[in-house]
Amino acid sequence: MTGIAKQLTPADVDGAAFRRAAPGSRGYHEGEVDAFLSDVAGEMRRLAAENRALRDRLGPDDPHARLHALEAECAQAQERVRALEAELSTISEPGPGAAGVVKLAARTADDYLADVRREAADLLGKATTEADRLISDAELRASTIVADARHRHAELMAALPGKRAAALDRIDALRAEADERRESITGEVSGRLQNLIGA
Repeated sequence: MTGIAKQLTPADVDGAAFRRAAPGSRGYHEGEVDAFLSDVAGEMRRLAAENRALRDRLGPDDPHARLHALEAECAQAQERVRALEAELSTISEPGPGAAGVVKLAARTADDYLADVRREAADLLGKATTEADRLISDAELRASTIVADARHRHAELMAALPGKRAAALDRIDALRAEADERRESITGEVSGRLQNLIGA
């Protein structure tokens, strides 16, 4: 394969082709190389899709849940890349063309891992900042509600003596009115009784 790009893409890996090893020389088994490169291209596509999913993950849902989900996805991505690196390390004595592609694939996998880690760290930082902001807003609203409730309570308590005094005055006025009516009715009844007795 000639003209290998500095930065591999999944299409580059899928389209990699090698010259057959000369008879008697050592090199890769063609089917194994093709299968491995197919796995590398698939992993590169998966990591790219995972990056897009991580970018889309910041939505209106709970920041704490997003934070835990992002941490889990980052750990899974790291585990997959470690498995890929372990698979790369099992290949020994490569031919001249395949060695360059394998090294480039390993380097590209490392680059993808670094990108995933950076993006996950950015997303975790944003989610943490958003969670802190939401908590701060909630605490501010709660303190405002408590302050308003205390102020209202103080106003009601301050108004109670005046309302009590007004109620007592009203009770006294009603008693006086009741006494007057009672005396009036008693006098009227007494007068009628006297008139009846006299008649």
